[in-house]
Amino acid sequence: MLKKVIIIGVILIALGGIAFLLVPWGEYESTLEKSDVEKVVEVDSATGEIIPSMSLIEGKYSVESGENSQAEITFQLDGLKNTKGGFDKFSIDLKIPEEYTESKLKVEIQAKSINTGNEMRDEHLLEEDFFNTKKFPKITFESEVVEFLDSSYVAKGNLTLLKETKPLEVPFKHLGAGKNDAGKEFEAFEGTFTFDRIAFGMKESASVGNIVTVSFYCELLKK
Repeated sequence: MLKKVIIIGVILIALGGIAFLLVPWGEYESTLEKSDVEKVVEVDSATGEIIPSMSLIEGKYSVESGENSQAEITFQLDGLKNTKGGFDKFSIDLKIPEEYTESKLKVEIQAKSINTGNEMRDEHLLEEDFFNTKKFPKITFESEVVEFLDSSYVAKGNLTLLKETKPLEVPFKHLGAGKNDAGKEFEAFEGTFTFDRIAFGMKESASVGNIVTVSFYCELLKK
């Protein structure tokens, strides 16, 4: 009798796992409304060389996620169809000194704010096999140096995810300045980078790819 109960239990668990994998990811939809951005001066009229625009905007800039902010952080996995999502709670801080290559970029994400458009999938991603948010509630990136390459930048620093902290390069562009609907001036940035989630301690799964592509857009307000 006990053997039969165990077998039935195993079958139910297996069926539950299969059912979970068959649940569609849902349609994650961005609600971001970008403000109009003025063109950044990129070329020195005298020399014809591209000007690193960050050298012209010294100061402290930041944004926090919320209804009145123009910023988003989204991700996509390479192993499943429609594996897109985002994080609903995060903050981005950028300090640009006179020497812009010494700029400090800090991004802090509340891991449990993950949103894939499917509550069942989101709850699973919070568990130990993935983000393990009870033990590791935050994901952070902090840069050590910013380099200018042609018309874009690379922030070189460290990504902390779960219990691991590893070097990461984040390419990004400075899109320009503008004013949002509230009349506040901002500097707009966007970028995309990839990392291997297994390298940070997440478990492999036949249904989920290892490489994560992260994209971001933010309109940073000057403090």
